[in-house]
Amino acid sequence: MCEICEKVKTIDFFPTPKAYLDCLKYIQSLVASGSFQFELKNCDTDKVKDENGFWIDDVISHVIKCKNCGQCFTCSIVTYRGNGSFRKGK
Repeated sequence: MCEICEKVKTIDFFPTPKAYLDCLKYIQSLVASGSFQFELKNCDTDKVKDENGFWIDDVISHVIKCKNCGQCFTCSIVTYRGNGSFRKGK
């Protein structure tokens, strides 16, 4: 981990769907800063719900990678059970 990654705020548990959506906005800002890039994702961060407001899948995940040191961070959620996190690692 580098000085850039040390500043990343991880979340052990999303207490609400809004907390998850807020985390996706945070991830978008990290990527937009130029310090991170998407390593893996099963959808765009702004397309996690369909046009009717339903989650696009039962499991949604996004992995970002630090361009400086290669450290990965994973944001994943199981929509039908309502649990998820944003943690260091793949």
